[in-house]
Amino acid sequence: MTSGLAISVAAVASRVVSGPRALRRATNGATSNHTPANRWTATSTRLSAVTDPDQADQVSETVFASGTDAKVAAFCVEQMVDEAAMLAASTFPISPDDLIARTKAILANKNGVENPALLASDFKFVAPVVGPLPKDDFLQAFDGFKLEEGFPDANAGYYAFRIDPFEPNRVWFDTRFRGTNTGPLSGGSLAATGKKVEAPPQACSMLFNERGECTQLTAGYVMDKQVGNTGGLGGVFGIFYAIGYGLPFPEAQPWQKSVQYDLFQRFSGATQELQKFVKGLTGGN
Repeated sequence: MTSGLAISVAAVASRVVSGPRALRRATNGATSNHTPANRWTATSTRLSAVTDPDQADQVSETVFASGTDAKVAAFCVEQMVDEAAMLAASTFPISPDDLIARTKAILANKNGVENPALLASDFKFVAPVVGPLPKDDFLQAFDGFKLEEGFPDANAGYYAFRIDPFEPNRVWFDTRFRGTNTGPLSGGSLAATGKKVEAPPQACSMLFNERGECTQLTAGYVMDKQVGNTGGLGGVFGIFYAIGYGLPFPEAQPWQKSVQYDLFQRFSGATQELQKFVKGLTGGN
């Protein structure tokens, strides 16, 4: 089945009206406090969160025609959270739109370097390897790299800003950094290389207090290490590696399999083959 399943609310609703058999299949004979129609209404509401309007009609027809409608509906009801309902129940005093706007304002001010008041006094920075760093240490470290001087054409490629329904004071967003190292870095101590950087997609987030100050920034969490030319590294470590200035410690170098993990994999594979051999001798018993 095509990945990135897209189903429209309208398509699901139409099945509720015209497909009583599908409704019966969806309930699968199970007893419930909800009627089949109510179950499908709830299903359609949850499915709306993954709707792709351009493909909804085509994909929904394929799904229902294939006889997997009940399975998809049950999966969505049981395994997908109702983001809208969770956010609506939030008691956090700042709206999602305002939180996203505050996040973008901090990014526009170099993560708070150009306006430290946007960051709370107890702010901390947390990356896969670095941190937690307190506010002053983070501002000094981040400003010291002078990335804007080393990459005049830098494009952070921020996208997909959204509120975490489990933590309604957290904004998640993704980034795909692109740039060419045509200027010096670290205050001129590292000469320009002319090399291009294509970073993998990375997940970032900001947490806020009720005053609207950012209390935590997380960054550098790579979502697919196969993308780009940073050796699978995120953040500044990945940028430096891509231009030939990889820092001299394992955490700032591409991941390598440890001896212990290699032995574990070899032993696990040998054990599985032995189990198959033994089962063959015993007739599968």
